[in-house]
Amino acid sequence: MNQLTPNQIYLLSDSAYKAKGRDSVALKDQLGISLPFIDLNSLKPITATSGLITPVASGFGFMAQLNGGRSKEIVIATRGTTNSMADYGTDINAIPTPGPTGHAIHKGFGTTFKSYVQQLNEFIKQQNLGFKPTAVHCMGHSLGGALANLNAAACAELNLNAYLYTVAAPRVGMLPYAEHLSKKMNTGHVYRVANEADIVTMVPCYPFVHAPYVHGTYLLDAGWLNINPAMHKLANGYSSMVNSTWKQMQSHTRGKQQQLENSMYPANNAEAGWFEQLAKMPGAMFSGRLLKLINKAIHDMLSRLGAQSLLSVGHYGTGAFTVLDQMAEILARYAQASYKQSKEVAGMLNAIMAYLGRPTHALADASVATIRWVFGLLHQSVNTMAKQAIQLVGR
Repeated sequence: MNQLTPNQIYLLSDSAYKAKGRDSVALKDQLGISLPFIDLNSLKPITATSGLITPVASGFGFMAQLNGGRSKEIVIATRGTTNSMADYGTDINAIPTPGPTGHAIHKGFGTTFKSYVQQLNEFIKQQNLGFKPTAVHCMGHSLGGALANLNAAACAELNLNAYLYTVAAPRVGMLPYAEHLSKKMNTGHVYRVANEADIVTMVPCYPFVHAPYVHGTYLLDAGWLNINPAMHKLANGYSSMVNSTWKQMQSHTRGKQQQLENSMYPANNAEAGWFEQLAKMPGAMFSGRLLKLINKAIHDMLSRLGAQSLLSVGHYGTGAFTVLDQMAEILARYAQASYKQSKEVAGMLNAIMAYLGRPTHALADASVATIRWVFGLLHQSVNTMAKQAIQLVGR
């Protein structure tokens, strides 16, 4: 295995922020001590644009060769959001647009990626490096993680040996993009690190999903029971990577996932009304675990209906209808199929209300209007917290 260590990924992701506003010489001086495993003579800064309407250029990271026995491997490190209105504009521009694989992705991320992709091509070309890279390691934190995802996808399309490492990254593409990347990238080449209190790793909401979605998740303890925007910051929510191995993080993640399964489907009663219990659990308001349970339950219900693919239809973003409207219709049909499924949906709605700190009710009526209203409240809350987290990173 040629993967980099969690400590190296943390250092590279942190160092990518230092590329903003620095020229090549200043950046090399800044990184010389903190990144002893890269060849500073090969380092090339990445200049890119961000912004919702007017593009603003700035340093967005760097490319470099590793040193020693790994000199034929390269790294592409991209930074996250800084205290810049242009970067915030990129983050919120979630209209779908074709990405490097031809599938729909987040427009803001895609536009910034397109602004520097030629620099990547020139750096990677064999005639510039003098060799074909044996591995291309793409990493970044937050917005930088989203860009790393696109960097790795583009390299994989070129049949390069791409590795993807994202830290606190938002979702980048829709289901077809996720499915394509899940098939295209090797299982052992994907490392997506999140923590339990970081809301940014849960946005944008449907129809966006994490890619690849079939492998590569490493879940950290955040030290908080509740969602907290401050835990999106690299130093706050992800510093435990420095002293961890991927194997340790993988073992910890499996334990967390098993806890989640046990919470949803108690071993002593597979038919238990678990959502009814979740809505009554102490500390339900803004509970990270409850939000993950809600997210998994929605995913499971839609999967049973074979409805996941409906969430990435071409009409999204045209104004014909919203994804929340579509999900409400799908889940309302699910609830109408049987008494048990009706209770399941109603229980899920009550759990969402408990997460939001609102009074719960016995919602016998799992109508389209009710589901749409509750989902709208959840969507607004998640997006508000995500914006707060992104703004904190930029300070």
